Amino acid sequence: MGKQKNKFYIRTYGCQMNKYDSEMIKTLLLEENFEEVPTAEEANYIFFNTCAVRENAEKRILGRLNSLKGLKKEKPDISISVLGCVAKHNKELINHPVVDFIAPPDSYRSLIKAIRTKNGKIVPENYCEQYSDIFTSPSNTSVYLSITRGCNHFCSYCIVPYLRNRLRSRPVEDILREAESLVNEGANEITLLGQNVNDYSYKGVNFPDILKKVSEIKGLKLLSFLTSHPADLPDKLFPVMAETPVVAKYLHLPIQSGSDKILAKMMRRYTNDYYINLIKRARALMPDLTLTTDIIVGFPGETEEDFKQTLKAVKLIRFDQAYMFAYSKREGTLASLFPDQIKDSEKKRRLQLLISTQNEITKEKAEELVEKEISVLTMANGRKGQKIGKSKSGKIIALPGVAKIGFEYIIKIYKINGWIPVGRIKKEADK
Repeated sequence: MGKQKNKFYIRTYGCQMNKYDSEMIKTLLLEENFEEVPTAEEANYIFFNTCAVRENAEKRILGRLNSLKGLKKEKPDISISVLGCVAKHNKELINHPVVDFIAPPDSYRSLIKAIRTKNGKIVPENYCEQYSDIFTSPSNTSVYLSITRGCNHFCSYCIVPYLRNRLRSRPVEDILREAESLVNEGANEITLLGQNVNDYSYKGVNFPDILKKVSEIKGLKLLSFLTSHPADLPDKLFPVMAETPVVAKYLHLPIQSGSDKILAKMMRRYTNDYYINLIKRARALMPDLTLTTDIIVGFPGETEEDFKQTLKAVKLIRFDQAYMFAYSKREGTLASLFPDQIKDSEKKRRLQLLISTQNEITKEKAEELVEKEISVLTMANGRKGQKIGKSKSGKIIALPGVAKIGFEYIIKIYKINGWIPVGRIKKEADK
């Protein structure tokens, strides 16, 4: 197959793990002399890496596939593959007129062989797959690095463990080698990834241990991680975060609900009080902690009182930001079988009220930074000639255009643009 026929386009939907997986797939394709192109129309091979966490995410990819019927008719030899969670969740894809290959999350090593040999439409999975020896290259100065795959929790609303299989932890040396490679190739920030990242365990090395080991890589300027489960936070984690300068004082910790009754139905294995005490411990060690969360409203059986308990928790904890969703019924999960499903109109009402409550808190938290001086690492180009930076506590900051990407500055916040703090440079942080 000549290189001119190996042009590929990949579109990523969904979470950070999908973005990492797409980079890994690109690495495999480039090693086999494929060439990436910016549009589907230019490609001979089109890949959609998909998310099935919520129904709307699945509808988006189905809509995109339907939009390609004309292109497929015009170019019948074009190869279209659906990768990731929807590839495993939606059994009807095998009959879709434009779909040539279906590749679940643990099948990517076999993907290239499948599309070349055209032997079978569904690419077989390896349920023990860790992709340990595939090292991605940074596409910008902030990159993701997967340290676990899969999840051992079966929260009643979540389809992910059924699609990404049981939790597997990558070998320590592979993680360190990839992290070193990423930094040597220009990455300034690494975010360690896992569906339940703090459940990492490999030959006696737990998550605080691997966090510490990666933080010691020479040249790394900022280290973050996503996503944690409140029931699995190791005791050593907060002290390691507090005592390690390169580790961002940032924690994304999904609460999901403020009602103990709903948390139990969700099979989350913690209570509201337990969660609040975790945050008190974290803030005692890291007063400048940036805290974000996930919240679901309208879970089956959620009463108005349950919802009010969530609002109360949000007002008490005061998250810097929250990712808020109406419950989405996913076939194959336990919650899809629950009675007392909430009407869409009621879910929408509750979600709007929650968003309004959290937005006010987010604005207030941002305004608290005005007139403060903080250290910021410049990450990327922003709008209208500005640069985008990140503080040591993981906050996104807008900087003047003269700021150099990869440099650290002491800046003074002088205003808030929406919810984004805007700063003026005082000096370079390391001078």
